[in-house]
Amino acid sequence: MSGITLSAKPEDLPLGVGVRLLLANEDGLVALEKPIKVLSHPNSEKDISRSLLEAEYDYEGEFFHWNRSGTSQRAWLVNRLDSGTSGVILLTLNEALSQEMKRQFATHMVSKTYYAIVKGTPSKPTGNWNDTLQKDVYRANRLVKGGQRVPAKARYQVNKIPTGGFPVSLLKLMPVTGRTHQLRVQCKKHGHPIVGDTTYGSFSFNREVEDTSGVGRMLLHAAETHVKYAYQGKHREFHASSPLPEAFNEVLRYRPGLLKTQLASQQPTKVSPKLAQRRFRH
Repeated sequence: MSGITLSAKPEDLPLGVGVRLLLANEDGLVALEKPIKVLSHPNSEKDISRSLLEAEYDYEGEFFHWNRSGTSQRAWLVNRLDSGTSGVILLTLNEALSQEMKRQFATHMVSKTYYAIVKGTPSKPTGNWNDTLQKDVYRANRLVKGGQRVPAKARYQVNKIPTGGFPVSLLKLMPVTGRTHQLRVQCKKHGHPIVGDTTYGSFSFNREVEDTSGVGRMLLHAAETHVKYAYQGKHREFHASSPLPEAFNEVLRYRPGLLKTQLASQQPTKVSPKLAQRRFRH
């Protein structure tokens, strides 16, 4: 297409609401921080306003495209996060690098670290999950639910267990494979659903946490992405990180009665009329 430029600048990306630029390198690899409720890409034109980039999306080419100063520009989406998951997500500003990044993901050469607050605590502080998940596939133009079985591998580490609050734990999750909803499904499969997960979680427990702590999001966060790659004859290393959202800390430090105590401490102190008169005179 005429007028297409492959060298859009990271600072010129039409970032969606709440999306933040974390890191970009000279090759055009970009890490963004996605908040919850933002889509990795729009599913239709009406979704553009709540997408990672406020731009149209080409589903076949897997790139965003928009106009800037009369010139059409593109950014290629490398990986995806669920709407309810926050954290690091990658783009590239040229197609060749996009293909290289996809090869890195396909061969499990990208290290990703997630954090999740789950119900309960695994019996072992560290471990490996090796599961077989069912994947929907199309056969003869017909959708077959669970028609394919795929391996799903991840490592976990118990990072924190609060005392006196919710019966939860903070897990560090390191997926080896990258299946759709993999960590959410595996957490459920191993008896520790992610708090706030409205598809695979414990619905009654989700309501309890939201009603008492005020936190109503899915507590899964893509905290780090690390990749080593070769591009145009040079070896690169790229590491992007996103801090744990405050919502995680609010759930971890919740104690019965704590919120009520905090609210009470924020109320203005009542002063007797006589004391008020004395203060006014002075």
